[in-house]
Amino acid sequence: MSLEKVISVDVENEESPSQQLDEIKRLIKARQKIQAIKLLREETGRGLKDSKEMVEQIEQQMVADGELDKAGSVGCSGMILLAATTIGAGTVWLLA
Repeated sequence: MSLEKVISVDVENEESPSQQLDEIKRLIKARQKIQAIKLLREETGRGLKDSKEMVEQIEQQMVADGELDKAGSVGCSGMILLAATTIGAGTVWLLA
């Protein structure tokens, strides 16, 4: 069963399932997964665990379809490593 069909079964407002799915995908692309989960919970009335699993399924499908580059996300630890490397290089340069 497609995610759009699952969402359409649970819809509690006037928005079409495709509009809701587009908004969830937009939030995932913007790296706002928690907001996507909240939106799905509000729209469908599902629980936290189900909503999280559905958002993760949508995210995995987006990666498989080429809509989302999961490897492109650096994350917090990547930024910390980059900052540490930059500071270390700057220190070496100053001491040389």
